[in-house]
Order: sequence, then structure tokens, then C-alpha cells
Amino acid sequence: MPIHHETLDVWPYALRRFLRRVIQAYCDTAPSLRSPLCLLRLIDQHRSLLPLSMFPTPLHYGLVLAKVTDHLLQFFGSMEEAACKPLLLADGGLGEEADRELYIVYRDRVRVLLWCEEEEAIRRCKETASSLCRKTIGRCPNELECCFLWTGGRRIEWIPA
Repeated sequence: MPIHHETLDVWPYALRRFLRRVIQAYCDTAPSLRSPLCLLRLIDQHRSLLPLSMFPTPLHYGLVLAKVTDHLLQFFGSMEEAACKPLLLADGGLGEEADRELYIVYRDRVRVLLWCEEEEAIRRCKETASSLCRKTIGRCPNELECCFLWTGGRRIEWIPA
């Protein structure tokens, strides 16, 4: 089955919309009710935002959904994480850039969900996080936690004051 160019351009946007809805619903859930099972239910509930037709192949769809599910459980599934209440959930950048990152702002750090570890994207996130936080909550935490959805890796960066 040939991969159509327009399909390659569509699935990342669908994935971002899906992630935003799942994470928003999870953050809106009372901390006492947050759990890995709650997160799995939300992923299942919002899975319709990721139609199979938006992916080049069924295998690609399955790999993306499996990896994202596994890594969301790693990033948000711990008891310690369940107790944290984010101050803000925001998209980053302007225009086309806004569709690339999702920022979750906590008191002590800013977490950004990225697809993979790319230096340019991390640099852009450091710049964006600072202005985004100052504009919306009046201050910016010093720590940027980059979470990579494809590999499950994390990287801590310091946000310039």
C-alpha cells in the first residue's frame, strides 16, 4: 500500500489533538481519582480522535498508539505524578509552530511533550516556555522537562531567567 504525502502530514496533528484532550481530561480529574487505569480509560475514550485513515498503514497506527500509551503511563502514571496539579496546559508557539508542542506547567517545572529528541525543538521549547509562563502565570519555573513520546526518554533543561 503506497504512502500518500497528505497522510504523512495529517497524523501528527491528529496525535497532538488526541494528546491534548487526554492530558486535559487527566489534569481535570481529581488527584485522588488519577491512576494508570484512569489514564488508560481516557486514552480509550479519546481514541476516536486518531482515526486509522489518518495513518499511512495500520501497523504505523498501532505502533504510534502503543508507544504513546506506554509513554504517557510512564510520564503521568506514578502516584507522585497523580498528586501534582498543573497550573496551566498550553500549546506552544504561533501559527504552525503551535501544533508541535504541548506544555504542562507545574509550580516547580514545565513539562513539554515532544515526539523525539531534536536539539532545535528543545531550544525552541526553552525560549517559548519562558515567555509563555511569564505571560500566563507571571513567572517561570527554572526547569524544563522534555518528554519524548517515541522513545519514552526524558531530558531536563534549565530555562533562562
